[in-house]
Amino acid sequence: MKKRLKTNRLTLALGMLFLILPAALQAADSGRRIGVGDQLVIHVLGEKEMDAPRRVPEDGVINYFFVGDVKVLGKTTAEVEKELKELLDRDYLVNPQVIVEIEKYDEQYVSVAGQVGRPGRVALPPDHSVDVIEAIAQAGDFTRLAKKSDIKLRRAKTGEVKRYTYDELQKNIQAGKKIVVEPGDVITVGERVF
Repeated sequence: MKKRLKTNRLTLALGMLFLILPAALQAADSGRRIGVGDQLVIHVLGEKEMDAPRRVPEDGVINYFFVGDVKVLGKTTAEVEKELKELLDRDYLVNPQVIVEIEKYDEQYVSVAGQVGRPGRVALPPDHSVDVIEAIAQAGDFTRLAKKSDIKLRRAKTGEVKRYTYDELQKNIQAGKKIVVEPGDVITVGERVF
C-alpha cells in the first residue's frame, strides 16, 4: 500500500512539473507581451472546473471566475499568473497555483513603405522582437533607389515620427540598443533624388 501511495505521489509531482514547465519556459523565452486577439488558457492546479480559454479583446480586459475583470493587455504571462494568484488567494482559494499560457498568438504586423522590394505588412513573430533593419529586410530590403539616410519610423501608439539613417541603426545594433518595432508601426524608406 505504501509503495502504491509513493508511486501516486511521484506521478502527481511529475504531472504537475509537465504542466508548469511549458508555461515557465514560454515566459522565459518570449519577449512578447500579451496582445489583442491572443488566445490564453488559464489553469488552476487541482481546480479543473476553473480551466478556461480566454481571447484578449480590444480593451485588453478578460473576465475570470470569482475575481471578475482583469487587465492582461501588455503584460507577460508571469505577471498575469501573479495577479490572478493574489486575487484568488484573497477570498476564494488557499495558495492557488495559477498557470497562464498563450495558446495562440494573434498575428501582429508593422507596415514598411517606400523604397523596399515588397512594400506592405511584415508579420511580427511571437518568439522574438524585430528591429527596423530586420523589418526592412523582410520587406525585400532596400531598392537601388532607396535613400538609406532617410528612414522614418512612425509609432502607432503615440504617432511620434523619428528619422534614422541606416548607419545610425547599424551602430545602435552594435551597441546593443537596436530600435525595436511595435505592432502597427510604419517604416518608410525615402527615395534618392538624382
